Amino acid sequence: MPALRELHGILPGGGVFEESGGGVTLSGGEPVSQPRFASALLRACRKRGIRTALETCGFAHPDTFLDVALAADLVLFDLKVIDPALHRRYTGVSNARILANLEALTARNRAVTVRIPVVPGVNDSEEEAGRFARVLAGIGRVAVELLPYHRIGAEKYRRLGLAYGWNGTPEPAAADLERFAARLSQNGLGVKIRG
Repeated sequence: MPALRELHGILPGGGVFEESGGGVTLSGGEPVSQPRFASALLRACRKRGIRTALETCGFAHPDTFLDVALAADLVLFDLKVIDPALHRRYTGVSNARILANLEALTARNRAVTVRIPVVPGVNDSEEEAGRFARVLAGIGRVAVELLPYHRIGAEKYRRLGLAYGWNGTPEPAAADLERFAARLSQNGLGVKIRG
């Protein structure tokens, strides 16, 4: 495939990319915060037959969000909390626009995987799991992945001289992740637990 041969000399391990039929994933930070670049890159990849994914939290103006997201083959949509007050408490912003963007994207029959970072004491309650189940089942065809909280970011914060506010947060137990997944599955959602 000519596009892959072009990339062979550019990408580290281009041979692996070529043999695997690889692709390009835009992640961040938040790639939608640079919409012109992200959209142009995704469209250029598509022209060359390169599969693409966009990792996003969905917090953007609706027109901007859809312009970028619809240029990707797959959207990995990180959804942190459903309860509006909890979302504002932990992220500093409302989740109304995020949920509206997710709904608008799925209405356009795009491949979407909703990824939920499961953080004990934040979004892992039975009530919040029920909210995720109701909202996601109501939105339609999405795959769901549960991402267990981990402390990898603590070292990054330390190196940057920043305070890490999650030191006392435990990693979720396997049984708690299974319970969360079961709650979502009861509403007809396909769920995977990632490591």
